[in-house]
Parts: sequence; structure tokens; C-alpha cells
Amino acid sequence: MKAKHLFVLIAMCGLAAATIGVTVNTAGVFYAPIAEDLAVGRGSVAMIITICSIVGAIVALFVPKILKEQTLKIIIITATVLLCGSTYMLSRCTSLGQMYILSVVRGAGNGLINFVMITMMVNYWFFARRGLFTSIVMAFSGVPGVLLSPVFSNIINASGWRTGFVWVAIATLICCLPAVVLPFTVQPKTCGLEPFGYAEFLKEREMGRTVVIDDRPKQFNFFNPKFLLAILVTVAISVIAAVPQHFPGYAVSLGKAASVGAMMLSFSMAFNILSKLAFGVMNDRYGAYKSILVMSAVNIFGILLLLFVPQEWALLAGAGLYAVAFAVGAVGIAMLSGYLFGMEYYATAYPILSFVGGVANAVGATLVGSLYDATGTYTVNFWLALACQAVLILSLVGAVAIRRNERHSGLEEN
Repeated sequence: MKAKHLFVLIAMCGLAAATIGVTVNTAGVFYAPIAEDLAVGRGSVAMIITICSIVGAIVALFVPKILKEQTLKIIIITATVLLCGSTYMLSRCTSLGQMYILSVVRGAGNGLINFVMITMMVNYWFFARRGLFTSIVMAFSGVPGVLLSPVFSNIINASGWRTGFVWVAIATLICCLPAVVLPFTVQPKTCGLEPFGYAEFLKEREMGRTVVIDDRPKQFNFFNPKFLLAILVTVAISVIAAVPQHFPGYAVSLGKAASVGAMMLSFSMAFNILSKLAFGVMNDRYGAYKSILVMSAVNIFGILLLLFVPQEWALLAGAGLYAVAFAVGAVGIAMLSGYLFGMEYYATAYPILSFVGGVANAVGATLVGSLYDATGTYTVNFWLALACQAVLILSLVGAVAIRRNERHSGLEEN
């Protein structure tokens, strides 16, 4: 591996940590203090992240069109300024309306450098063990949730939520800096290099183990049943991944101490990181299809523990096993996009799936809270997660069956 391969890997790890890890995964510690200070509901405060996520998903749709050699650093620097500047300005807000406006700006910066750019860059620079490198990058989206959430919580307790946002802006800037200062390009060939593992790729292609797609330009068929089934997979896993933020409330509803709920969330965040790394290893060995099925089985087992075994050890274990859903959402959908549509159509298919996933996760978070308000119990959300797993598995099997039939028939990947 050359130095610039390593530069790309470090830069993308930093962007994953900034856009998801710091911006989204540490947001929960701000909800209660902001709500108390501004005398508003916590759900209204949570809309800050919902707006940011939806705007980011929309902006990310345009990244494949604007990501060029001459625009790479411009995009990264612009995104860093928007993301860090708007986060700092949140500390000066005196109303939710101001926060919502800044969340639009924050989402725009986030969308420019989030998973769409990250996975595209990994795909360009790494041909061998792509699953492993993708999972390493995505794992960094979970690290701040584990390491920085308690730090920000202590800062808020000592100096208030406004000071907390200042430190979030500083942490975001630190995470973005490698991508800003390290020298790298969109395509390795621009700087006279080959993708990592290119020789292995050529060998696999010569042995007939890769699908060679006609290079003639064709319009992507968004109404292909394979793509529609991939959307169902994405929606299902995104709704499933919206449940863990309610683990603390679920523990309290069972009569457990608040500390048990906090530990459940910590277990979830830790397994979030480990499961992403595990998914990458499995993907390179067994492929995206089998890896997602294994992770779905683990998630289902975690759900059953949470539903039927109310002991503390089972709640902690269930919370950890449930968190493998994050690996499917972050790594699995990206790997599945490459498997179903080929790298030729990845930049067309994945941004749409990423957008759908972002919206579904935001809607799912609201749905989970609404179901609790309507029923007075969190168990309905775990039954919803089981139903979503059924949809996911059936849709995944159908999409893969279509893909295999196309390959067998010599048809195009789209």
C-alpha cells in the first residue's frame, strides 16, 4: 500500500467520524439540557438532527455529479466550513427556529462529505479487501459516540450546552482536517497510481470470477425490480436502526435503573463499531448477501432477548446484538449496491439508496416515539423491527435472485 492509499483511508475515517460520529451520534446528550433551557419538548429539539439528516441526504444525491479532481478539495473545505461554522453558531442560538435554520446549513455541509463521497473514494482507491477498508472507515462513525458522548455530557454539566456545541465544532474540525490537508486525488491514476489490489482484481477477472459489464453508456433503470427491492432492504434496515436510541427509555419502562439503560446504549455503540469491522471481514470472504443474512439473524436474536428475557444481562446482550443493524445500514447497503449493480452503476444507485435510508431513519425515529406514545410500551417497536427484518430478508433474497439470473443470462447489471 502506497502512502496516498493510506492518506485516503485516514481522510475518509476522519470524514465518517465528523459527519456521523460527532454530528449525529453524540447529539442525544444535548436534547434534555436544550429542552429545559428553552422550555420546549425534547422531540422538538431532536428535530435538529432530523432536519440535518434529511438535508444531508438530499445534498448527497448531487455529490457524484460534482465530485471531480478539480473540485475535490473545494468540496471538502466548503463542507468543513459549513459544518463547523453552523455547529459553532448553534451555541449562540436563543430559539428553536434559529437552530432549525442552522440545521439546514449543517446538513448541507454534512451531505457533501458523508457516506456517498466516502464510499465512492474507497471504491476508487481499493479493489482488494474493499469490504474491510469500507468497514474500517464506517467504524469511525461509531467511535465518537462511545468516546465523546460522555466527554460532551461532562462539559454540558459543568459549563452548559452552549459550551458543549463549541467543543462539538472543535471536534468536527479536528476530524475533517486530515481530508483538508492530506494530498490525494479522486482517482489514483491521476497521481500515477493503481487502486490497492488492482493486480488481484485483474487476476480474478481473467479467471472469470468478476462480472464484466459492457462499457457503452446506458441509462440506469430506476424501476428495475432489483432496484426497488434494494430500496425495500434499505428502508427496512433504516427503520430497525432507529430503535436503539430508545433503549434507555425501554429499560426504565421495565422497572430497571436508569444506569441499566445507559449501559444498554453503551453496549449498542460498542457493538456498532465491532459489527462494522466484522461485516467487512465477512463481506470479503463470503460476499454482501451472506453477510447481511448473518447480521440479520444476529439482530433477530438480539430482539428476542430484549422482548422475552427481562434480566439485566439479557438486556445488555440484546442491546449489543441488536446493534449489528448499524453495520448493515452503513456497510452492508454500500457493499450490496456494488454487488447488485456493479461499480459502473454504483455512483447512480447508492446515492439514491443512501437518501432513502436517511429519510427512512429520520421517519423511523419519529415512528418509534409515536408508537410508544400511542401504546404506552416499547415492545411494539421490537415487533416492528421483527416485521422489518422479514421484509428485509424477503427483499434481499428476491434482489439477489434477479441479479444471479441476469448474470447467468449474460444481461446487463442494471
